[in-house]
Amino acid sequence: VSKEVSKEVSKEVSKKVSKKVSKEVSNVQKESKPEPVPAYTPEERAARKEKITATLAQIDAEDARQHMNVVFIGHVDAGKSTTAGQILFLTGGVDDRTIEKYEREAKEKNRESWYMAYIMDTNEEERAKGKTVEVGRAHFETEKTRYTILDAPGHKSFVPNMISGASQADIGVLVISARKGEFETGFERGGQTREHAQLAKTLGVSRLVVAVNKMDDPSIVEPGDAWSKPRFDEIVAKLTPFLKGCGYKPSDLVYVPISGLMGKNMKTKVGAEVCPWYQGEPLFEILDGIEASSRDPYAPFRMPVMDKYKDMGTIVMGKCESGVVRRGDRLMMMPNKVPVKVATVWRDELEVEAARPGENLRLRLSGIDEEDVSSGFVLSDE
Repeated sequence: VSKEVSKEVSKEVSKKVSKKVSKEVSNVQKESKPEPVPAYTPEERAARKEKITATLAQIDAEDARQHMNVVFIGHVDAGKSTTAGQILFLTGGVDDRTIEKYEREAKEKNRESWYMAYIMDTNEEERAKGKTVEVGRAHFETEKTRYTILDAPGHKSFVPNMISGASQADIGVLVISARKGEFETGFERGGQTREHAQLAKTLGVSRLVVAVNKMDDPSIVEPGDAWSKPRFDEIVAKLTPFLKGCGYKPSDLVYVPISGLMGKNMKTKVGAEVCPWYQGEPLFEILDGIEASSRDPYAPFRMPVMDKYKDMGTIVMGKCESGVVRRGDRLMMMPNKVPVKVATVWRDELEVEAARPGENLRLRLSGIDEEDVSSGFVLSDE
């Protein structure tokens, strides 16, 4: 009898326990289930659009020019840093005294032709070896557009750094060395010309300007210091089928002969006595003629975090891919779903009230600690 009673009691207890456990589990599931986010009502949508339109008008009143990131890619020693440095010099980003100082430094190292690259290659290791390691960043402006130069390293050891630069770019400038033997080395198996072009297309660089550099090199120059059309045509003929295979259409490509060291055919068109066969535009006009890919300012705000640091709060850096951001906006840091507030907005080095899509931004956030943010997180509308 006692055995049967104990069996019955244990059955009842186990039933009650299992009921209680299942009830608690279902309660936990109910609690953890996220509440559906209510959709915007037509009135809220109209009010939001009106607010964004007013913000865009305010931004345009300050500076209506579009912003574009330009990445310089190509094989090592093609002249990427020299070309980027020359652009800054031509646009007044570097004064004559600084250039003279860099010339002296380069002469002391027996590297007279490297002085323009010193504008972009700022640390001593890069200058001593003549190799870019980190992605150099600088700014220049034309009447139509504000540009950020991203000077990517060409050496195969630093491809991860090149990827981080190309992933932020709107336009790619593929720098090719026309010097005898250098183009062939960069383009043959193992050269970085091929790898950089393929990576740029994969990373979303849809327009490519192919700058055929060192056209004034003694190894290819024609009598009277004229630029060689056969050499230019040979490079174009070899590159075009390869770039087409990478996914670039003929309309996405522009070829331009330049001399990065001397600054020829960059800001102004090269003279007919030097290059009578080139009928196109100089490099600056080509860049100005490229329209930025469509970015929707009325879409929800999205900014992938590229970097972060601590300075009187948490500072995050990145490129705004869509939407606008204003000082005082309440945003969400994904994937942790941490609500944050924008305390300060910087567009490059300038503090602003608001910013449109396509800008490189630094945001000071409140409500989140710097340790809780990692590269790859996305800052978005709540």
